[in-house]
Amino acid sequence: MPRHVALLLAGAAALALPASAGAEPASLPPDERALSAEPGACATAAYRAPMAGFLSLRLDGGAGDWDLALRDAATDLPLRTSRSFGARELIQGFVTSGQEVVAEACRRAGAPAAATVSFELFDVAPPATQTASLVRVPADRALLERLERLGLDVTHHVRGGKADVVVAGAPQLRLLRRLGLAPVTRIADLGEHYAQARRADAARAGLRSSLPSGRTSYRDLDDIQTELKQLVADHPGRVRPVTIGTTFQGRAIEGVEIADGVQGADGRPTFFLMGVHHAREWPSAESTMELAHLLAAGEGERVASILQRVRVVVVPVVNVDGYVASREAAAIDPADAIRDANGGEEPDPLGTGLPLSTVESIVPPGGILTYRRKNCSGAIPDPAVPCQLQWGVDNNRNYGNLWGGPGASPDPTSQSHHGPGPRSEPETQAVWDYARTHQVTMLVSMHNVAGLVLRPPGLASSGTAPDEERMKAIGDAMGQATGYTSQYSFQLYDTAGTTEDDTYAATGGYGYTIEMGPVDGAFHMPYETGVVHEWDGTAAGNGLGLREALLLAAEAAAEPADHAVLTGTAPAGRVLRLHKAFVTETSPSCALGVDPLVSLGDPICLGGERPAMQLQDEIDTTTTVPASGTFAWHVNPSTRPFADGTEAYALTCETAGGDVLEEREIVVGRGETLALALSCAT
Repeated sequence: MPRHVALLLAGAAALALPASAGAEPASLPPDERALSAEPGACATAAYRAPMAGFLSLRLDGGAGDWDLALRDAATDLPLRTSRSFGARELIQGFVTSGQEVVAEACRRAGAPAAATVSFELFDVAPPATQTASLVRVPADRALLERLERLGLDVTHHVRGGKADVVVAGAPQLRLLRRLGLAPVTRIADLGEHYAQARRADAARAGLRSSLPSGRTSYRDLDDIQTELKQLVADHPGRVRPVTIGTTFQGRAIEGVEIADGVQGADGRPTFFLMGVHHAREWPSAESTMELAHLLAAGEGERVASILQRVRVVVVPVVNVDGYVASREAAAIDPADAIRDANGGEEPDPLGTGLPLSTVESIVPPGGILTYRRKNCSGAIPDPAVPCQLQWGVDNNRNYGNLWGGPGASPDPTSQSHHGPGPRSEPETQAVWDYARTHQVTMLVSMHNVAGLVLRPPGLASSGTAPDEERMKAIGDAMGQATGYTSQYSFQLYDTAGTTEDDTYAATGGYGYTIEMGPVDGAFHMPYETGVVHEWDGTAAGNGLGLREALLLAAEAAAEPADHAVLTGTAPAGRVLRLHKAFVTETSPSCALGVDPLVSLGDPICLGGERPAMQLQDEIDTTTTVPASGTFAWHVNPSTRPFADGTEAYALTCETAGGDVLEEREIVVGRGETLALALSCAT
């Protein structure tokens, strides 16, 4: 077993076990119960925890729509809820020995009337808590890569040769000093900063903000799920539910599609807006939700024009597991947790002579709970394992294009860990699958906190994008609206395997990352500062803000000059399919990752460097010919950016059952309209 894997397993065990135990933590066999309920009714099941631990409560209601709630039996107080669009729900949390809880499964719609709930208890104690802080250090490009390799939590705030770093207690501060840096403390106690911010939010409770929703505090997952369902219920002709995939722990990755006549089929282009690739970046979910509220209301000529010309897909949270862990967690010091689990001694699981806490961020490698960055997968392939014990993968370094390159680490303890392989994570797969099966002409991934509008490419060595002039113009316009700096992604720092680089290189659809401000903001700052003033333009001083920037992105998605259009005639009801197979290339990478017990010099690449991989990719999208027999299908160009030579789509006309009636090869460029007359004969 590679040393870094062995160490991670040992670290996970150290956190998970009581001091008297000596084996890897385990879960009890699932306790399953069958329930039934009529539409609109609920059924319950009680469970008494035989020991303290981490409880996973799952509901499977088949093809219907069920909601799930968990409450404490003794107090009847609610603990957690799950309200996805479907009938597969998940609630997780710590329970005490002997605690009795009640699961309440409510059938909202659909069949069948029966459902199953399952209780699974994992033998692990809640982590300890202590202080984390935010510091600023001098950092050039080479030093940033070095800090990432050493597992330090470098944030997106990198400006003027300085970077903000979240540090987990004294050991990481000592590491920064050993590197010859002089960290300047920005926030000495992130826990107290969090408490102050929540007090500021509470002071505005009962008021209405300038946001479309009027909110004054951060949403949790239950708020998001509830609001998405309400938008669908209130606007059935304009809003419909979207589920793009399932997370590692088993939660649905959901959103809404918004357009006039949303239930119909047509050839309008898609604007894909998403938030929370990184768990701790709560404002990124808030801004996406506010655009959903704004568009769903459908007010004003500008919004009406967008909804007539484009389908807007909003997925507020991509990394749902990490987001839940971050929202429900408190700060933790890894060294304290390790010592508590080992009777006050710092463990040396491999006999190296180095206590575990000298590997500065090995536990918790996903980030300090509330400040977790990554998803919840890791060394233990069990979705019932608490997220805190998993190293996690940075979903925004896990995409296929140039995966494994600069700015992404093979070391699981790094906050930019790219994962075991390209698109290895279900959250990443979900985004890519949606982009390759829909004509996404504009993609925006929301992040924070830096005050930037970033466009491809992510690596300086890639040169400029083929569509640089137009992409810069759109980025600059969004930057002007928000007061953010518009620049290449690599001007922040080199990154490989990122969302918009992957989709732009594969599909030709424009892509951006917006790093919400304010420029010197901090995670989980007061809601009015981090969300409201960024949205309404107060921070920019122009009354435009993110509202204007996201409307500009939607309008760019609809602009025919920025993609291509297929027009023509074909028999009504026929399915038109565009297909293209191609190769996406990763970067060279370390076969087994790097040794985390590295000195402060260069890391050791375990197993040697493996060459770039060739990923077999495809685009496969469809539209249905309307009753008129004429169609206008807005698509991305057939030739991929950064690809050599001219590429073509395979266009087929098919029956609803998938029988191919006609096939031809087409080449169409950006800004071009191609007229077709399809007989759809065999």
